[in-house]
Amino acid sequence: MASPDPALAGAASVALTGLAEAYRPRPVTPLLPWRFHNRLVKPYVITARGRSWDDRMVSVARAGASRQLEFDDAMGAVGLGVVVLHLGDDATYLVVQSWARDFQSRLSIFSGLDVDDLRPAPIGAAPCVWELEVLAHERASYVHHILNSEVDVDAWLEDALDTRPTPKPGGIPSGT
Repeated sequence: MASPDPALAGAASVALTGLAEAYRPRPVTPLLPWRFHNRLVKPYVITARGRSWDDRMVSVARAGASRQLEFDDAMGAVGLGVVVLHLGDDATYLVVQSWARDFQSRLSIFSGLDVDDLRPAPIGAAPCVWELEVLAHERASYVHHILNSEVDVDAWLEDALDTRPTPKPGGIPSGT
């Protein structure tokens, strides 16, 4: 390991080392796009080790995200959005992002013990490293297929991040 910068000595250095040792990638599962009147949404599910999701959870998340997306529409969204349902170690999170006018986006985060308990996250809450992986992919996809292209919505919908482990031939999936 590289020697830490003196500004990050002591407790900060120990904290960073602990984070680095504890970090593990989490599978990102893209779902089929959600089609609403005047809106297309790319939904994803992220799962921490030992967590699993089902259609009912996705349905509850979709209903909650839909309410936020309707509000975003009223505030000037352009009809394209991303939703991330993250089943974390400590809680469940729902991240709703809408692309808006003037190259802006609207971002809302909800959290709770489980999907049935989602409430607006505390002021100042931001996406975590796993959610940011999806949002970074989606930003690049939006720029490539919508802003730098001939507005190819179909290509944007097809450009989904999928980090699920692939099964080894004759074995169980790696990373599980």
